[in-house]
Amino acid sequence: MRYLLILFLFPIYVFSQNNLPYVVGEYSSFNLTFEGINVGSAELEILSNKVISDINTFHIVGKGRTAPFFDWFFKVRDVYETFLDTSTVLPLKFIRDINEGGYKKKQAYNFNHNDTVVYVKDTIYSIPAHTQDMLSALFFARTFSKDSLEINNSFFVPIFMDEENYLLEITYIGIDKVKTEFGVVNCLVFKPMMQEGRVFQDGEKMKIWISDDDNHLLIKVETEIWAGTIKALISECKNNKYPISIIK
Repeated sequence: MRYLLILFLFPIYVFSQNNLPYVVGEYSSFNLTFEGINVGSAELEILSNKVISDINTFHIVGKGRTAPFFDWFFKVRDVYETFLDTSTVLPLKFIRDINEGGYKKKQAYNFNHNDTVVYVKDTIYSIPAHTQDMLSALFFARTFSKDSLEINNSFFVPIFMDEENYLLEITYIGIDKVKTEFGVVNCLVFKPMMQEGRVFQDGEKMKIWISDDDNHLLIKVETEIWAGTIKALISECKNNKYPISIIK
């Protein structure tokens, strides 16, 4: 029943590469810290344009890894890939290849949004309209205009992950300034409400900072887990569609 709300909460978005806030070549890297200690790094990159079944897509890759010292304790090598339809900003294909402390998992999803299904190996799963994967959801959220946001109001993003459907609630909580290596950036701040039973059990303990400019670039993520606070802060960005707005 909750998925029926999406029909009312989601307008029909039609985009082109010209009005999306990102382009091929956009690259961002992040420093990952736990309680102030550097524990790893992450990267996000729009690698290329790729045509899949006559549909133009962005091939986007996200990678995460632990620092060499922490490899001795809990080695992480994660790779996420999405192929994002540049007209609808919906994923056509998603690949997840993770290695976390010896736990390995590979997944490949093929989305058919016309039939609202996703193919996983030999199984077909039904999905709600406008469903995103774990990586494409970020790039979809970056398309929202600040003018459409109101403080403490939420929007909803259906997510398909681990062979299940989830409804992710994202609340806009206001403006904040973030100090980065290349200057202070004015940001929009959001709180995603993660599903229960996973690592992030309380959505109020996770915050995401997106640049308040035409790029809507991911700047910072802060998450509280049972053992402390994990932070990801942007350390480098290049090939952005627009100049980053730095506060002087």
